[in-house]
Amino acid sequence: MFHTSPHSHIQFTLHNSTPSPPKTLASNHLEILDHLTIITPSIYLTKMPLPNFKDETTFPTFTACPSHHPLALLDKDYFLLAQVKDDMTITKPTLVLTDRSGAPFALVFDGLDRDALDLKKLGLRKGNTAVIPRAVRTPPREEGKRGFVSVPLGSAGDVRAIPGPLERVLAVGERLNFRENGDEVEEEEGCAGCGEREKELMRCTGCGGVRYCSKECQVKGWADGHKGECKVIKAIREIWGE
Repeated sequence: MFHTSPHSHIQFTLHNSTPSPPKTLASNHLEILDHLTIITPSIYLTKMPLPNFKDETTFPTFTACPSHHPLALLDKDYFLLAQVKDDMTITKPTLVLTDRSGAPFALVFDGLDRDALDLKKLGLRKGNTAVIPRAVRTPPREEGKRGFVSVPLGSAGDVRAIPGPLERVLAVGERLNFRENGDEVEEEEGCAGCGEREKELMRCTGCGGVRYCSKECQVKGWADGHKGECKVIKAIREIWGE
């Protein structure tokens, strides 16, 4: 969702249908999106601010999550971020995850039998990052056992997935947060491939998070790392930024 302030200028974007990368390009280049959005230079949009990914109140570790729903947190959203390590489903959907401190714990979907939830279809597959809102921690009953988080029946859809490892999610989230809430002005950023600022820039329509001055720079940016970050940026924006 976008909000305009009284001093904002409304931005309009034009969609430029750019030809697909030449067939002579390497196969990984063929995955590049065919359409970019031309950014006009006079637009100032105010987005819902992204959360601070360094804030351990908003993004606590497993052991920092409450063991019950304290009244003090009822008016505040917090999210447990953890990377999926294994699917340990036996009688009910169960995942083993590790949080940002490396601590392992189980995520259990209560009230469902083992085949009632397609975890992979939800993106909760090994290597991806789970986003668990307002997680409540259940400490281990015995020493040496793992604690766990239970997802109540009917709330499985509240658990989201980001297609990338936790380390990458945190790094991308911090960079987006700094760009959108820090001292940098988004419209002043140059081409992600060469740094060009004077030319008309085109936005990646996959994530909207980077801009390029040409198809050549888009190919370069994709090969230099945007391929691995594009879906992460898109997921972060879908969950928190819009």
